[in-house]
Amino acid sequence: MQAIWSIFPKFHSHLDLPRLAGVVRELGLDTTNMVVRDGFWVTRKDFAQKVSAFVNGMKREGLTIHFATTDFTGDELAADPTPLKAMHDNGIRDFRMGWFELEKDVRGARKRARAAMARMADACEKTNMRAIYQLHHGMLASSPSAGFSLVDGLNPKHVGIELDPGNESFDGYESHERSARLLGEYLAAVAIKDSVIWREESHANDADKGWRRTFAPIYEGVNRWDEVARAMNEVGFNGTIVMMPHYDEKDLKSQEEKLKREVAYFKKIISAL
Repeated sequence: MQAIWSIFPKFHSHLDLPRLAGVVRELGLDTTNMVVRDGFWVTRKDFAQKVSAFVNGMKREGLTIHFATTDFTGDELAADPTPLKAMHDNGIRDFRMGWFELEKDVRGARKRARAAMARMADACEKTNMRAIYQLHHGMLASSPSAGFSLVDGLNPKHVGIELDPGNESFDGYESHERSARLLGEYLAAVAIKDSVIWREESHANDADKGWRRTFAPIYEGVNRWDEVARAMNEVGFNGTIVMMPHYDEKDLKSQEEKLKREVAYFKKIISAL
């Protein structure tokens, strides 16, 4: 198994590039995702220039950018492929695409999403890029089975799936081993985050009987990360591992200390394979 270790710097947009690179090094990671979002280093406005500035700025800090976190859809990239060209020209091969929303007409939404994914694959083929769909609770595709239905039959060089055990745990559970085998060559990235669940007795008479779920470090959460690692290894995972701290957002010092422990925890599991 080969992987690039990255971070989704959701809570680090206030940092300049040298300080962001310092966080990456302090955590023991290889690189960072390039986030395309208002308030971050790269936005849709003046996209090409900002991509180049970000990639070259991180290169000066000794980091190579491989992966972008975006909300681009297949329809907009089919109509205007210039964002794909801008990423490709700056050495970015993979990008997380936008999600498909959950609709009341689930069957119809799935058919429309599959067609949109096919258009995405065509657009990416023309620019030698790969769009990656991240599984996410509350969206149309929140499980590996649902994700596979979006890409089955399309070229895995140009579309893929990002497993997200933490997000998946909000909507249910599928065996990690089964999921990796199902996705196979489409398994392009793995998001590393987890969740915990507890019961508040004061809400025992509510419809949910008081059960609550929230994100947590992977050494505390419900997922078996040894099973995740074995599943990745079994299919010869060769993609991006994305650390996603979604806890302690108001205390970044605490978040980074826990994240450092998460990285060490998962690296130890992988090294034991």
